[in-house]
Amino acid sequence: MEKFMQFGLKLGSKNTNYTEDILSFFEAGYFQYIELFTVPCSFNNSIAYWKQFHIPIIIHAPHSYAGMNLSLIEERENNTKKLQETFQFADMLKSETIIFHSGVNGEINETIYQLRPFVDSRCVIENKPMKGLNDEKCLGAAPEEIKYIINELKTGFCLDFGHAICAANSLKRNPFELIKEFQTLNPCIYHLTDGDYKSEYDSHLHYGKGTFPVKELLRMIPDDAKVTDEAKHDSNFKLDDFKEDFLYVSNI
Repeated sequence: MEKFMQFGLKLGSKNTNYTEDILSFFEAGYFQYIELFTVPCSFNNSIAYWKQFHIPIIIHAPHSYAGMNLSLIEERENNTKKLQETFQFADMLKSETIIFHSGVNGEINETIYQLRPFVDSRCVIENKPMKGLNDEKCLGAAPEEIKYIINELKTGFCLDFGHAICAANSLKRNPFELIKEFQTLNPCIYHLTDGDYKSEYDSHLHYGKGTFPVKELLRMIPDDAKVTDEAKHDSNFKLDDFKEDFLYVSNI
């Protein structure tokens, strides 16, 4: 690895089968924090498990595939319950960061309205592709949209490289030019995977399994930045795939 960075392990709140690897990999320095995706209605059954680790944990709020779409007015009551649970996780685990998606097939002003009562200094908005996996319209794909949310809510920004590449392909733009625009918004955390460099759809591949210019993307990350590995896990019991991802990045 050409620079020092904080590498993050992405897990869901229901992923309670990885204890041995979590402990041994953290001790070995394969990751410096966990990014925990808070699956709705999992707090009561999982919070004790996550509290046992003396490892920094940041929170990723549920998104539309997990039943929280902040951009739809008809989802306000449902979203409020999920937001309350998300902040419960963050409070109990002393998280310094809570990452949100803007929603799909709705309006950014509705996203802002629903987030406003909850937002605090921990909150971060993540950029998205223009198209979801089911061809839904994702909000927050363009730098202008993210900047609008940041200015309205005073949030931080999570730069997802894969999402930016997909959005650039939809917009018929050079991916690196779009990423540089996003960088002007001062990201406080990054998401990284491999994928199809020409596709509009995100695939969350392990490094070396796609065509993303991973080495060049890593060079765009500041020293000491948090970078979460967002590749999908291949096993419900072992994290060998994550170890391979860490070694790949370390050897670039």
